[in-house]
Amino acid sequence: MTKSNRTLNRIILFVLGLVAIVVGITIGAGVLPAVRDAVDPYVSIPRSLDVPAASLWIVAVACAVVIVLALVWVFTRGGGGTSVAVRERSGDDAVTINVALVRDVVDHELKGVRDVVGSKVDVFQVRRQRAARIRVAVRRGGDAVAVLDAVDRALEVLDRTLGRSVPVLVHLTGGTRSALAKATTRVS
Repeated sequence: MTKSNRTLNRIILFVLGLVAIVVGITIGAGVLPAVRDAVDPYVSIPRSLDVPAASLWIVAVACAVVIVLALVWVFTRGGGGTSVAVRERSGDDAVTINVALVRDVVDHELKGVRDVVGSKVDVFQVRRQRAARIRVAVRRGGDAVAVLDAVDRALEVLDRTLGRSVPVLVHLTGGTRSALAKATTRVS
């Protein structure tokens, strides 16, 4: 439910990290003798370097552009996550329900379900409407149909609690937490 591509974000972070490491080592080798001695067997760095002033300005402008683009990238990501699950207005009065209530209701309703390892609830602002995302970690080999039935019951309780229905995306997950969870025994 975010506006950015996860793989693209990771590639950009990786490249920026590599550039930052190279720049840091280069600056450190030029300033600190200990870093210069450590880098010397791998890279030949001149002891003194004459750089024209115009080149320094070009490098400074390029660094400023990269910093501005990075800040724009950071502040335009996020996809509208919010802590408000429902906001109802009636005249001058307003009722605001926090996402913590939604989390508590879902956690309470899924607490007794054997194949549920855990759950997480997030609320997003999507096209001027709030929508919830419920991620449910299901035990490896668990009954997904039973878990979905339990989530449906939890959503019915949530709708009764809120007094209205909220659009919900349910995401069943597995992963490390589910794989490491204790096995359950079935009594027939």
